Amino acid sequence: MRLTLFKKILFSMLFISALMVLGMAWSINDSFRTGLQKYLNNGEAERLAIISESIAPYYSEKEGWESLTPDTMLALLSQVFARPRGEGKEPRKLGYDPVKRLFKRIVVLDENYQPIFNQKRFKLKNELIKAPVLYQQKTVGWVTTKKSYVIPGELESSFYRQQQYNLMWIVLWVTLLSFTLAWLLVRHFLTPLKRLENAANSLQEGDYLTQIDVKGEDELAGLSLRFNELSSSLLRQKESREQWLADISHELRTPISVLKSEIEALQDGIRKPEPKYIDSLHYQVQNLSQLVNDLYQLSLSDAGMQFNLSESVDVQQVLETSCSQYQLRCQEKKIQLQSSSSLKQPVYIKGDKKSLIQLFSNVLENSLRYTDAPGLLQVKVKRNKQQLQICIEDSAPSVPDHALPKLFERLYRVDESRSRLSGGSGLGLSICQTIVKAHQGEMIASHSDLGGLTITIYLPISKN
Repeated sequence: MRLTLFKKILFSMLFISALMVLGMAWSINDSFRTGLQKYLNNGEAERLAIISESIAPYYSEKEGWESLTPDTMLALLSQVFARPRGEGKEPRKLGYDPVKRLFKRIVVLDENYQPIFNQKRFKLKNELIKAPVLYQQKTVGWVTTKKSYVIPGELESSFYRQQQYNLMWIVLWVTLLSFTLAWLLVRHFLTPLKRLENAANSLQEGDYLTQIDVKGEDELAGLSLRFNELSSSLLRQKESREQWLADISHELRTPISVLKSEIEALQDGIRKPEPKYIDSLHYQVQNLSQLVNDLYQLSLSDAGMQFNLSESVDVQQVLETSCSQYQLRCQEKKIQLQSSSSLKQPVYIKGDKKSLIQLFSNVLENSLRYTDAPGLLQVKVKRNKQQLQICIEDSAPSVPDHALPKLFERLYRVDESRSRLSGGSGLGLSICQTIVKAHQGEMIASHSDLGGLTITIYLPISKN
């Protein structure tokens, strides 16, 4: 039999309830029996006290207990232990046989603890119920009997059996009530888990629109909220993946279509294999190769590509090297490249030098590609508390306000000024964002005072 969580909790609650009910029943029964026995022993002590007062006059200093005879004792016992018969009637005295049994059980001792009559003395004094016999404020004897640990009389036994019968029914009803309440409570508390299971099954089948109706503020409600967030996240990832595949297909289709058309033109003899056409083919192959490389870099980052962040890197030196490599290209495009630094001494960060070179190269390439000639490209470095701030800004054209937060998204382009005709893959800044985040930094896009775009990079400075 498969033990579900419902059955496990239900059986556990029933087991605990049964143990508690049985334990309480045993405790109540034992307490009641002990209390009843104590009550009967106290009643016995009161009767012994009456007997001791009744036999006190039979004592004399000269003769002792000579005047107290067995017959007198039997008469006193019959009178003291007489059964009541109702209101206004004399109590019914005991018969001879019951009185004889009482005479055997109740022993009268003198002041030296010796039996007055031919009776067997009890051995253990702490097991006795005794009442002193006083004569002129002096103890001259004892009326004793042995404590009883069983319910002696028929009337008392009948009362005790009736209470046990009632207790048994109480235990049965409480057990039934516990079972009913346990079943209802377990079913109520596990209902959210059942809804969660059904929702998980729907999610497994690909229904990412599945949501759970959350009620309450307990742990299960919190778990349901997390599930709803997971479902929404998976839906966003699914839509993003579909859009991502569509964008990649679109990006690859353009250079492939151009290559296909130009190659077919060469094959059909429409164009001759002149250098300018071969250069055009080479340019398209370069664009396609760059796009594939960028896609590969992003796939590595999505797969959890590890950066070697153990190196101490002089960021200013890396940035100056990158700027010097782009100086000639900027001159060819009639863009003035200026770099400045407020650092008085080298500042090091813990990072991956190779990825930082790629970071600055991508940003400079992006500015160079989308800045109109004649233009200006400025690179500034300064220290900001425990961070290194690198600002790379260019001149016109700029980007619309709504496009600023989207510049780091994959395959995003600004249609108005930064189009596909410039040859970009739309992945460079996305790769830069990945590198900056791996270095525990931040990258922000904003409008430039020069009329173009400012890319600001913050990197934490190494403490060592």
